[in-house]
Amino acid sequence: MTTLAHADQQYSLYLPADYTPQRRWPLLIVLDARGRGEDTLRLALEGARSNGWIVMSSHQSRSDTAESTTLQALQALLDEAAQRYAYDRRRLYLAGFSGTAKTLWTVVAPLRGQLAGMIGCGGGRPPELGPLRLPQPAFFGMAGNGDFNYQEMRALDAELAQAGAVHRLAIFDGGHEWPADPAVFAAAIDWLELMAMRAGTAPRREAWIDAQLARARLAVAAAPDALQRWRLGEQLARDFDGLRDMQAERDAAARLAGSAEVRAGLADEHRLRAAERRHAQRFDEWRARAGQRFVEGRRQDPPSAARALSELRIGRLREQAAADDPAVAASARRSLERDYVATAFYLPEQLVAQGDLPRAAAMLAIASAIFPERPQPHWRRAQVLALDGDANGAFAELQACAQLGYGDPANLRRDPAWQRLRDDPRWAGMLAAIEAATAAESPSP
Repeated sequence: MTTLAHADQQYSLYLPADYTPQRRWPLLIVLDARGRGEDTLRLALEGARSNGWIVMSSHQSRSDTAESTTLQALQALLDEAAQRYAYDRRRLYLAGFSGTAKTLWTVVAPLRGQLAGMIGCGGGRPPELGPLRLPQPAFFGMAGNGDFNYQEMRALDAELAQAGAVHRLAIFDGGHEWPADPAVFAAAIDWLELMAMRAGTAPRREAWIDAQLARARLAVAAAPDALQRWRLGEQLARDFDGLRDMQAERDAAARLAGSAEVRAGLADEHRLRAAERRHAQRFDEWRARAGQRFVEGRRQDPPSAARALSELRIGRLREQAAADDPAVAASARRSLERDYVATAFYLPEQLVAQGDLPRAAAMLAIASAIFPERPQPHWRRAQVLALDGDANGAFAELQACAQLGYGDPANLRRDPAWQRLRDDPRWAGMLAAIEAATAAESPSP
């Protein structure tokens, strides 16, 4: 749908089946990092349907660009909601992923009195905002156990706890992404509904509260180890405080907190967190060296993939990522993902903007070496090499994309980055190869 007041702003919409303007409804605005409005709306549907929430999911929100883009998208949907839908002005909720999750925190103060809660996935609170001060909206955090921002989300949860804010953190199997299972998003909406009942802004549904409590108790009992049982037990006691008698749960959590098993689990987490910090420092030092064009007046070649993998100890991380211990494996995956996203996206884009195409291509080659099965760095490297006049290199990267079943024929036809290749006799054959490869990967209608 296109907003009434902003022709350049679109969104996907869910209205409850029994929606009527004669009553006020909770409103969730979803701001995805790539404006995938339909996809993120589908994630929210289960929870929205069961709790009677309106959902508006932006098509224009963006991460890794000017923050004003997402703020404009948010304002357009707020204007649209005010004009078009009967929503409860005390129960506005926002959800964001990665950079847009960070943006949520910048609007807490302007929306005070309206913003009841937030769902943030894979992106923490910007440190430049300063210390947390109450009151804060209820916050449901999410992170994949392989997300390079996992520790950032853990740190935010600890900061919220220290400040006395209403908070929860859900860890799911996955990387830097929204949870694939809509049940995780539904749990976030259920939790925010429960917090609204605690705050007195939503009517209490006693049978529903009992069902939520029973589910939470089952989750505590099914926890795979003492550390997770303690965390879930503490969360349960906090969440239902004021709604049900939680003394037994508080006592059980207190006993677990002092147990040898929990202390050992926390020590293991501290050790892995320290290892991730050391690797991050190693990467930052490598990045500083790799970015030097001149040393003592002598031009430096771009870093080679083989040397980068050695200096970053990628082989060791791969071994750890295959470890039997799931915590060790997840920690190593986070470090690998951090190196990958830096060399596949952030560093190459900075170097392209600076006009250093050879170094941008070198970074993309390193990304491909970290995860050879991922085609995206090959595609971007082909573009960079084409811009730099290296037709042979560009065609080799496009061939790699075709072999991996990846490509965008429409982009090949229209993007100026490919202009230098279009007169090459190999162009028509490569375009046909990309079309065939991507058609083979596409599902049948």
